[in-house]
Amino acid sequence: MADIDWSEHYIRRGDPSKPTYYIIRQKVQVGLFALYKIFASHIAYALTNGWIPVVDLQNYPNAYLPPEKLGMENAWEYYFEQPFHIGLEQAYNGDNIILSRGEVVYPMPYEVMVFLENRYGILSEWRMLVKLGLLKVKPALVREALSIRKELFAPDERVLGVHLRGTDYNTMRPYNHPIQPPVEFAVSKTVELLPDWNCDKIFLATEDESIADIFKDFFKENCVTLDRAYIDYKDGDWITSQRIDRANDHFLQGKEYLMEIILLSTCTSFIGSRNSGSVGVMMFADKFEHTYFFNLGRYGMVTLD
Repeated sequence: MADIDWSEHYIRRGDPSKPTYYIIRQKVQVGLFALYKIFASHIAYALTNGWIPVVDLQNYPNAYLPPEKLGMENAWEYYFEQPFHIGLEQAYNGDNIILSRGEVVYPMPYEVMVFLENRYGILSEWRMLVKLGLLKVKPALVREALSIRKELFAPDERVLGVHLRGTDYNTMRPYNHPIQPPVEFAVSKTVELLPDWNCDKIFLATEDESIADIFKDFFKENCVTLDRAYIDYKDGDWITSQRIDRANDHFLQGKEYLMEIILLSTCTSFIGSRNSGSVGVMMFADKFEHTYFFNLGRYGMVTLD
């Protein structure tokens, strides 16, 4: 990876009347919905410049592609459609090809309050990428998520979605990342809002099994979670680098995360910590009756953005 040029640059420039393909890359291995918001920014950037965006999670290592499949399969296409249904083979054989920089471009859908609360219509603008099918989840996965919802909840049940992050967020406290609420505070806020918002059940989504255990112990049968595997988290490293001992784990970790975000987006109301998953929930959801976000600042900074 050290010898890769991560700047934005042309690798082929030919007939200017032919399409320009913008290959979206990511240098640092991050979670699925960090990728989602970063790639959303690149897709918008490509459209602004009149280029055709194509996501490449095939030729660069990432948390969802087994090392033995590097260069062979595109992990983005495990979960999402390509923005214009153009794959890497067509793009890399085009007359004009640009490789993106390996980091985010701005603006970006981000876990700031102005985005999460849709101030000035910022969230609505980003949701247009979803409505236009440019960030489309694989239809089979959507159908599977909706089938799971029917198994978990009755059609008339009012469900409060709760999304919390733990593990590496809590142990590493990464600079400039939103501070995550203590689980006791999250429980107390849920206790407060559950009756106020007239909800019957809680759907909790978290990668941290200890958070799930605390919620289930407190709310009993009223707290429902996805039937998923949890990482036995080892302190001092990012969760995206840690694996579960099972077949097809790279794919399944992404799938379970995606299933949770889809299910959260179908809830009646939503409580979330500020993180990339909550950005995904708000991008997917058509409408919530109520939302609440834990705004506790950022690690290492004095801000409430």
